[in-house]
Amino acid sequence: MKSLKKLLLSGPGPSSSHTIGPFRIVKDFLSRIESLPIKRVEVTLLGSLALTGKGHFTDQIILKAFGQVPVKVLFSNRLEGLKHPNTMELIAYGEKDEILLEKTYLSIGGGAYQVLGEEDRLKEVYPFSTFHGLLSFMLENKIDDVYQVIEKFEDDDIFEYGKALLLQSFHTIQSSLLKDDILPGDLKLHAVSGKMIEKAKAAKDPVEKRLLLLTSYAYATSEANARGEMVVTSPTCGAAGVVPSVLYYEYKHHHFSLEKLTKAYLVGALVCDFIKENAGVSGALLGCQAEIGSASSFASASLAYLHSLSLAQIEYAAEVAMEHFLGLTCDPVNGYVQIPCIERNAIASIHSYSAYLFSKDISPYRKNKVSFDNVIQAMKETGTELPSDLKETSLGGLAKIIHC
Repeated sequence: MKSLKKLLLSGPGPSSSHTIGPFRIVKDFLSRIESLPIKRVEVTLLGSLALTGKGHFTDQIILKAFGQVPVKVLFSNRLEGLKHPNTMELIAYGEKDEILLEKTYLSIGGGAYQVLGEEDRLKEVYPFSTFHGLLSFMLENKIDDVYQVIEKFEDDDIFEYGKALLLQSFHTIQSSLLKDDILPGDLKLHAVSGKMIEKAKAAKDPVEKRLLLLTSYAYATSEANARGEMVVTSPTCGAAGVVPSVLYYEYKHHHFSLEKLTKAYLVGALVCDFIKENAGVSGALLGCQAEIGSASSFASASLAYLHSLSLAQIEYAAEVAMEHFLGLTCDPVNGYVQIPCIERNAIASIHSYSAYLFSKDISPYRKNKVSFDNVIQAMKETGTELPSDLKETSLGGLAKIIHC
């Protein structure tokens, strides 16, 4: 399994597969043509990239990434025969309109990409790729703290890397809470996280206060993402509000140290990496269960570690979080990462906190019969069987019913 640095990336919202991925793809293509006598470049978006690219601002991020290079972005309705629902074809032309270079890229989710026909150049870091493999490794090597496994296999700067991204996530919440604006696009949604935080502060009931605080923080991140601001994939942009919400809550109101929070953040990322390795985190591939469900597993596992629960309880939290998002469709209205995405991040942050409480208070009485590896397999099979209209195409679900 690959480094956590490939899961945790910073980039422009509103979509890791539709903005960060294409941005990185363009940069890779530019590196391949920098010595060629280029006249122009043509980029064709296919599958979900074409169907929701306007709402995700995919064409805008491509133009920005190419800079001064003349480029034309085309949206193709071709769906058959694609290796992945997020496909980009890039062609560089010379002075006589001859093709100098042609490459097909797949934006596979979480900002990651593959070049069709080329081997994955990213090295494997971990000698296991499942939660059971992690558990076996720790038992064999008499390791009690899962964070020690991360230290063993990652680069020496992994703590500082994670801390920097976590602090960036916290800053996003803080700055977004101060904004009172209309989010970009045709939906004309008003940002409400700032108003919600005032409601949370005024709440007398402690349960209501906690729910409103988690909601405010999740909304703040998701609204920043909708604006196209820099966010951290956790594990995607569309689900970027869940993990920061629960960890900022612990930081702000339970006063956990940044050291402990960073370790919990990276442990949650390790758990989430099992999902990416064995199923996927792309809504276009497996539905929103792969995004929000993965983010919820990430968040709940982080909370379990933060509160010093056992490895079995960390697994319990992650499994419960994913299990109850199975079958969740990806149906963004008008292709914008706003409805139902922003509200869904808030619901998932509350759900993640509940999954952590389940692991803390129920697991001592009964061993869970469904393993985390089981639920990852179920998520993959469920997502594969979902109709394509319900996987980030804006052709089904709420996107079909609601017209804005």
